[in-house]
Amino acid sequence: MAAVALSVALKTGQLPVGAAVPIVVRKYDGQQRFVVETTALVATPGLLIARGAVGRAFRTAQGVRQLPTVTLEYFPADRPYNVLSYFDPQTGALERHFCNLLTAATWDGTRLAYIDLDLDLSVLPNDEAVVEDLLDFRAHQRQWDYPKALRREVLTGLRELRALAAAQVPPFTAVPLAAAEALALASGRWPLDTARE
Repeated sequence: MAAVALSVALKTGQLPVGAAVPIVVRKYDGQQRFVVETTALVATPGLLIARGAVGRAFRTAQGVRQLPTVTLEYFPADRPYNVLSYFDPQTGALERHFCNLLTAATWDGTRLAYIDLDLDLSVLPNDEAVVEDLLDFRAHQRQWDYPKALRREVLTGLRELRALAAAQVPPFTAVPLAAAEALALASGRWPLDTARE
C-alpha cells in the first residue's frame, strides 16, 4: 500500500482503535532516527491519539531499548506538530508534554511516519514552556534548504502550540494519566476543531 496523508487514513478508517501504530521518525535528508511502538487509542477524522505502553520498543541504529514511561501521543491531522504527554507509570502523574514540529505524518498501512524538523516545545506540569533545539532547526534549514513555506508553517505551529500551552487547553493540563485517557476517549477531538464550529 502506498503511503497516504494521516488525514486521509483517518477519514477513511485505515487506523482503527486498538491497531498497532509503529511510529517512524526521520530527518529531512531521509535518515531514519528511530521507530517506537504505540497503539491507536483514539482515531477520529481529525485526530489520532496513540498510547505508548511501559516497556515499548524504541529502535535506533544503535539497538533496541525499552521505554520506561507511558505516553499519550496526539497527532492532529492538519497540524505541523504532535504532542507527546509523558506519565509516570507507577503514579500516573504527568511528567511533561513534549511537542515536535514536523512534516505532515503519513500512514502506509503498517507504520506512521513523519520528518522531525528539530524545533521542539517542552511544557512542564508547572506550565513552564521552553523552546528547544532552535539552533539545530536553523542549522538544518540551511543545510537541507527547507522551503520558505515549510519554515513559515513550522514557526506558525510553534506559536500555536505556545498559545495552547499558555491557555492550558487539553492536552496541556497537569491531569494524571487516568484523567487524560478518559478525556481523550470522551472527546476524541483536537480543541481547535471545536473552537472552529
